Amino acid sequence: MDAKKPLPVPLGMLVCDSIIEDRRTGKKSLIGLFSTVTTPQMPCVLGHFGVFITMTEGIGEYSCRLLCSYAADDAVLGETNGNVRFNDRREVVEIALDVRGLSLARYGEYRFDFYCGGGLLISRMITLVPPPAVKS
Repeated sequence: MDAKKPLPVPLGMLVCDSIIEDRRTGKKSLIGLFSTVTTPQMPCVLGHFGVFITMTEGIGEYSCRLLCSYAADDAVLGETNGNVRFNDRREVVEIALDVRGLSLARYGEYRFDFYCGGGLLISRMITLVPPPAVKS
């Protein structure tokens, strides 16, 4: 990365069941925000979910990477790469990622790290937990 080129400023990162984009306006609706997943069996496959990232104050084009890892030991489960372009420093850029078939093998915390221009820009954790015990 160019030493004079600043990293974009992150505004937010959310995980949700789905992201719907209005074709006419381009506005996005985030449906079913979550940070915890409850599942009775392991491994657990998250069939489909969305990751929404928003940032500003970038200049030009940046390479980006979203990395998913198990937080306890940093074991990488998957990643996706791409590019993002800022036409103006005041522009707010939104990235809506559709994630499918993520397999989670252990209960605990999972981290989503978003890198932009070679630097870690923002992270988000989700926690995988068993259902509460039923008392009789």
